[in-house]
Amino acid sequence: MNVKIIASLGPASSSNDVVSRMVSAGASGFRVNFAHGDRGSWSQYVRIVRDVEASSDAYVALIGDLSGPSLRLGKLGESIEVKKGSIVRFTLSTKSETREDVVEVPVEIPRKVIEELSEGDVVLMSDGKISFSVIEVGDTHFDAVAQTDSTLSSRKAFTVRGREFDLPIVGKKDLEDLKFACSEGFDYIGLSYVRSPDDVSYVRRLVDKMNCGLSILSKIETLSALRNLDLIIEESDGVVIARGDLGMNIGLEEIPSIQKKIVKKSREYGKPVIVATQLLESMVENPVPTRAEVVDVYEAVQIGVDALMVTGETAVGRYPVEVVKWLSKIAKVAEVGLIHTYERLSGDLRTRFVKGVVELAEDLGASLAVYSMRGATARRASIMRPRVPTYVGVPKPEVARKLSILWGLNTRVVEATSYSEGLEKLYSTLISNGRLRAGDIVVLVYGLIEEYEEVIRIRKVSIE
Repeated sequence: MNVKIIASLGPASSSNDVVSRMVSAGASGFRVNFAHGDRGSWSQYVRIVRDVEASSDAYVALIGDLSGPSLRLGKLGESIEVKKGSIVRFTLSTKSETREDVVEVPVEIPRKVIEELSEGDVVLMSDGKISFSVIEVGDTHFDAVAQTDSTLSSRKAFTVRGREFDLPIVGKKDLEDLKFACSEGFDYIGLSYVRSPDDVSYVRRLVDKMNCGLSILSKIETLSALRNLDLIIEESDGVVIARGDLGMNIGLEEIPSIQKKIVKKSREYGKPVIVATQLLESMVENPVPTRAEVVDVYEAVQIGVDALMVTGETAVGRYPVEVVKWLSKIAKVAEVGLIHTYERLSGDLRTRFVKGVVELAEDLGASLAVYSMRGATARRASIMRPRVPTYVGVPKPEVARKLSILWGLNTRVVEATSYSEGLEKLYSTLISNGRLRAGDIVVLVYGLIEEYEEVIRIRKVSIE
C-alpha cells in the first residue's frame, strides 16, 4: 500500500493494545489534538506510540495539532441538550446556566470577536451539523436561536460563516503546546486556521528558536488560506485538507473540486498532502462504513493524496482498529485500479535527477533503493509517485518517522558514516528480509551531492 494512514488518538485509542493493532493494520502516523485533553494524557499517548514502535519494525510519525485561533465553548459541567428554536446566550462568563427562556453557555473567545458580530450571523459547529443564528449582540455575550437540535459539550469548536477574525496564529496556550511538542519529540506540528504564509514563517521562527526538528503541516480550512494557497504551500512542509472547517466556510458542493486543486498544487510544489475529516464518520458508531464513505476514500487515493487522516473515528469511536483496517482495504483496491496519470514536474537539478532515476527503475521493472541522510532525496522520490517498490535507508529514527507518512516510501533505519556505505547496507538488509530475491533488478542511488560525478548502480540480485 502506497498511501499512508494517520489516526487520531483519544480515549478510544489510549492503550498499547489498540495502537499496536492499528499499526499492524496499516497506520503509519498518529495525531494528538491539543485542543482536547492535557499534557498528562498527551505524554501517555507519546509513550504508547513509541513503545509500540520499539516492538515493531515500523517507524511512526507523531503529529501535534495546535488549537490555533479557534473559537470554542468554555468548560461545561455536563453536556447541554438544545432543541431547535431555543435561544442560547453565548457569554464570556465562565459559568453555564439554564433558565426557562434561555440557556447560557460560556465561550472562550476574545471580546473583540463579540464586538465584530452582527445580527443574522450564522454560528456553526460539528462540521456544520449544528447551526445557530445570531439575534442579538451585547457587550459580553451574544444570543442566538438554534436552527437544529444539538448537544453542546466542553470546548466544542465553532465558526461564524463567512467571518475571519484577526487573532494571533499562536496564542499563549499554543506556545506552551508547541514547547511540549518539541520536548516530547513530535515529528510534525499542525497549524490550525492558517491564513497566510506569514503565519507559517512566524511559527517556523518559533520552532527554530526552540531548536527542535518539528516540520510544519498547514491546515487549509479558511477562505484566506484558499486565496493564499500557493504561498502557503510553498512555505509549509506539507498541508492538510481540513474538510470540516473548510466545509463551513464554503459551499459543500465545492469541496471535491477544491480538494483536487489543493492536491494538484501540493504536488506541483513537491509537498506532501493529507486529506482529513469525515472519511469514515459513520464508523464512530458502526463497524462498517457507508458506501458513500468508501467511494470518498477511494477517490482521495485516486487523486494522489499522500495520507488519509481520521479524527473522531479513532479518537472517540467504538471501532478504531476496524477504521484503519477499512482504510487499508479501500486504499489497496484503489491502488490496484489506479492508472498513473500524475504529471511529473521537473523542478531544480536535484529534482530532475530523482525523476530520471525513478523513470529508469520503472523502465527496467526494477525496485528502487535510496539512501538519504536527511530525507530530501526520499521526499523527491515520493512526490514522483513511483510505480515500483521504493525502499529508503536513513541514518536516524527521527528521519524515518518524518518519511513514514509520505506516499510510497518503505523506510528503515540503516546507520552509516557515508552514502556509499549506507546504500550497500540497505541493499544487504533488503536481501536478508526477503524484499529482494535472486534475479530481481534493483536501482541503487543516493542524492545528488556536491561531487564531481554521481554513480547510479543497476544490480541484478545474486544470492550465494
